[in-house]
Amino acid sequence: MNHNIVVERFGVRLRPVTMDDADFIFQLRRAPELSKYIGEVDSRFSVHRSWLDQYFEREGDYYFCIELLSGKAVGTISIYDIADNKGNWGRWIISPNIPAAPASVWLVFHVAFDILGLSSVYSNTVIDNASVVSFHDNCGLIRTGIERGGLTIKGVVYDTVIHTASKENWPFIQRKLEKPAAMAERLLQEDSDSV
Repeated sequence: MNHNIVVERFGVRLRPVTMDDADFIFQLRRAPELSKYIGEVDSRFSVHRSWLDQYFEREGDYYFCIELLSGKAVGTISIYDIADNKGNWGRWIISPNIPAAPASVWLVFHVAFDILGLSSVYSNTVIDNASVVSFHDNCGLIRTGIERGGLTIKGVVYDTVIHTASKENWPFIQRKLEKPAAMAERLLQEDSDSV
């Protein structure tokens, strides 16, 4: 959906995805080290571009490019399938060795609760994706279910863990994310200083 929400903190910015990001997103989603636990990605760029065209027409779908303050794109994140004041957050992919996870999650929850005024957001993570499941557990998200056979990737069926964050729990989650986000910001700053 076309929107104009831009937020930044901890050395990271979320800005609306544009068609200029199509190649970056396509390459990111197809990278072998990153695509292990995400849904099927068609190998044709034209299909990806068509999906983005449809995204811009869809209501209740906020797709963001995660970028460093230098403007370098490093990932994506979104809030979508919004209904009854709740939404799914996902499409979360970050380039390897970029410590933007805590900041990008803090920012997407800031958008969900403080800007869009949602009451809750949930995510579905492949249960075998131990590092992401652990990240969600450690930042205060509540496990609210297991979806058996929730995702098929390359012909393999996986269960997914559903984690939920509520507006009421957002202050607690903020506190859990702020320390690692601030530490990561220093690493991001050191990396940009060394370039």
